[in-house]
Amino acid sequence: MLECWTISIDREAGGVTMARKRALGIDFGGTKLLAAVVDLESGEVLATAKKRTSAKDDSAAILERITGVADAAIEAAKLNPKQLLGIGVGAAGQVDSDAGVLLGTPNLSQAVVNLPIAAALRKRYGVPAALRNDVQVAAAGEQAFGAGKGISEFVCCFVGTGIGGAVVTGGKLVTGASGSAGEIGHIVVDSGGRICGCGGRGHLESYASRTAITFSLMGDLKRGRESILRELAPELSSAAMWPESGAVRSRVLQQALETGDPLVTETISEAGRYLGIGLASVINLLNPRRIILGGGVIEAADMLFDIAVEYARREALAAPGRSVEFVKAGLGDHAGVVGAAIVASRG
Repeated sequence: MLECWTISIDREAGGVTMARKRALGIDFGGTKLLAAVVDLESGEVLATAKKRTSAKDDSAAILERITGVADAAIEAAKLNPKQLLGIGVGAAGQVDSDAGVLLGTPNLSQAVVNLPIAAALRKRYGVPAALRNDVQVAAAGEQAFGAGKGISEFVCCFVGTGIGGAVVTGGKLVTGASGSAGEIGHIVVDSGGRICGCGGRGHLESYASRTAITFSLMGDLKRGRESILRELAPELSSAAMWPESGAVRSRVLQQALETGDPLVTETISEAGRYLGIGLASVINLLNPRRIILGGGVIEAADMLFDIAVEYARREALAAPGRSVEFVKAGLGDHAGVVGAAIVASRG
């Protein structure tokens, strides 16, 4: 099958053959793979390649997609892999960072368990490789070059296909006993509520992620609600469509909100309310100085950000609720790849 790649090079960088410290970062999310060659001194993204992921992929197919997008980014940067300090991957799921193994992920095929991503990359490219949780590496990127720079106490929360989080305290990432600290998406916001992709009930991810938003919109459309989505994303009304296919792209949500579409406005408002409730618990537990919100849905929907902030302050304890700062990710869509490259360089 012919593979289609989206590839770009930053021409203003004057090429990417300068003798500078560079690493490859890969952001492995629920619906896409983004790879980038990153200048580690400036955080500048020098070349990128992007590829869609699929919930139907098995382990072999996922490894093939990862190496394919890595090859494309390295080629776009006009580099030999041995010129890289390393390759880092941020994956949306549970990881064993010491072993470099993806243990499992709720937003991809259930066959994707115990996937030795780091070892596969080391073998193929002959350079060090590391694997971490996707939002944990995004936090590393934001700490070095984005909204977390100079901040010793902050929390990252990224809203996309799922919802991920990371906690930095005393300037250091908190990983927890098994490496999964910061899983904000799996805070319980409705005991006994909707089933989450991980199998639990009432988790934040099942109310405020893109997948949850898609489920809600699909249900309302099938019940006859009118919406501009019937024009922008007609596949939502198809019986064969599943939320994991990512039909409700960030751009589609943005367009619908710009028209004042009542259904999308109501759905985003509800998601924002739940996100705020979840963040209030984070504030009460951790008392962070700053909360950095990122991900495709946050980037597309200012309303989601605004409502989440309103409810988080309202439901949190008064003192930490007043003192916490809310900002959007400074690196935008590149937080993950920049952070992954940083992690790769640290070994």
